[in-house]
Amino acid sequence: MPIKQFIISILISLTSALAFMQAASAADIVAFSSKDFQGNLHTVEQYRGKWVIVNYWGIFCGPCLREMPELSTFHDQHKDHDAVVLGINQEDLPVKVMARFADKMNISFPLLSVPFEQETPFGSVNVLPTTFIINPQGELVAGQQGAISMHALEDYINRAGQKTLQDKSRKTGNQKKS
Repeated sequence: MPIKQFIISILISLTSALAFMQAASAADIVAFSSKDFQGNLHTVEQYRGKWVIVNYWGIFCGPCLREMPELSTFHDQHKDHDAVVLGINQEDLPVKVMARFADKMNISFPLLSVPFEQETPFGSVNVLPTTFIINPQGELVAGQQGAISMHALEDYINRAGQKTLQDKSRKTGNQKKS
């Protein structure tokens, strides 16, 4: 039985890693700002140079609650060098409720509260959780409806980083030939 569970977990991880939707407008710079429940302003621009993982979640959303520990771990491991997580809630929760929730769940990434909009600056949010990925240049590059894993995020970022390195290498090679 453990082998079957192992195989299923690998298939789920692979499906998750491949499930990112490419953003329709990948060249658009995302303009977004909001305050967290402690009153600190967060903007996509302030994180320029890092990947920004924007996660729409709900307090009564089971998959949201299950992915939060991994998102916190991802944020803790990456925040000082290459990526951050911003959690966005659209439920108009009181500050005290958000603070208790963050404390109870040991959430280390900023939790922002914004008014409900199905069409957000990042794209449509039809289900929770929904995650969007902003590249270090501030461009929306991918999104996923449904739960996300730390492994899937790291795989996506690593693949995109390798592609960026290859693209730069090609440009440098083309300039040398000229």
